[in-house]
Amino acid sequence: DYDTDTNATQQYIFDEKALRSNPPYFNSRNSKICQKPKKKNKFDNFDILHDLYTNKIQVFNKSTVVVDKNIERGTEHQQQRESYDSGDGKSTKKTKIVKIMCMVYTLKKNVQNVEAIRETWGPKCDGFMAASDKTVEEYNMAEVLHLGNESYKNMWQKARSMWAYAYDHHYDDYDWFHIGGDDMYIIVENLRMYLESEEIQLAENGGTYLPNGDETEQTPVYLGKRFADMGDMKKLYNTGGPGYTLNKAALKSLVNALPFCDANNITPTEDVNIANCLRKHAGVYPYDTRDEKNGQRYMHWKTETHLTYEPPGHYTGPRNGNEWYHKYNADKIIEGYDQFATHSIALHYIEPVVMRWMHALLYGYCDELVK
Repeated sequence: DYDTDTNATQQYIFDEKALRSNPPYFNSRNSKICQKPKKKNKFDNFDILHDLYTNKIQVFNKSTVVVDKNIERGTEHQQQRESYDSGDGKSTKKTKIVKIMCMVYTLKKNVQNVEAIRETWGPKCDGFMAASDKTVEEYNMAEVLHLGNESYKNMWQKARSMWAYAYDHHYDDYDWFHIGGDDMYIIVENLRMYLESEEIQLAENGGTYLPNGDETEQTPVYLGKRFADMGDMKKLYNTGGPGYTLNKAALKSLVNALPFCDANNITPTEDVNIANCLRKHAGVYPYDTRDEKNGQRYMHWKTETHLTYEPPGHYTGPRNGNEWYHKYNADKIIEGYDQFATHSIALHYIEPVVMRWMHALLYGYCDELVK
């Protein structure tokens, strides 16, 4: 029970390529975007964050970004891809250039969040849609109908409709599908690099051999930041905060199972329900997305919270109510900068002003930050 419509009587198929084709201007030459914001409550750890975004986290092939156009061109991206050897020393096949569709769940009242995404990381996705409670075409926002009211407490039904819509209309057009809220920031170059890596190619091909292009089947792969529901390692799920990423096989498995997964339930825990559905009906579990140094590619919290979090037994100050993180975490907790993968993919709780600022830092728009 979903569709998208421009008004009460007219239904249409949303143009998910519109943002990629016509990205808005990112005002990188505005010196204020690189200055220390005056609202200190938003940047209590300004210097630490500046160091993280300029020295620790790196954008893969940042040199391919055309600064004046604010978008990475597909032809340049393809030229950066190298041949891989199949083992006989004769292979000249290129690494497959994956196509990614990004979906954001939002509300019309949060148009300022969507506007920041459109100016920064959104155009780097091959396809983009902001699923809202109101269609606003100039902001790439489409109303996606679903069971129940439009509210945070009903995120499960909204997510069900978004995944069903992606499958029905875009399954054949994209290789990977990422979904998350309007406060996430995606480093699309790093996501693309990871999805095209031999590690993920192996995972998609059953884990034994690299694909050679002749495959007729694909293994479902479900990527994100793993949590254990109530600490139960048998009930892993990818937290919805930074979003999670499905390949075509996982999307198909999910949509085929959705009618049997709490179809009429009203709940905000869409991320837990998605994982339960994939696990119970398709035998699909969250993939461990940590890098070779155990750094996380998908980050659940606001960046500052990750940097200041102290696990139980390590407290040097008052507790902050985040003790649940230790219980739910499926992976060993690392403190400080090292918990962030060098090629991090997804960050969470990013406000519009912060999003533009960190985007300017990550992509080198600010040669020297004015403090």
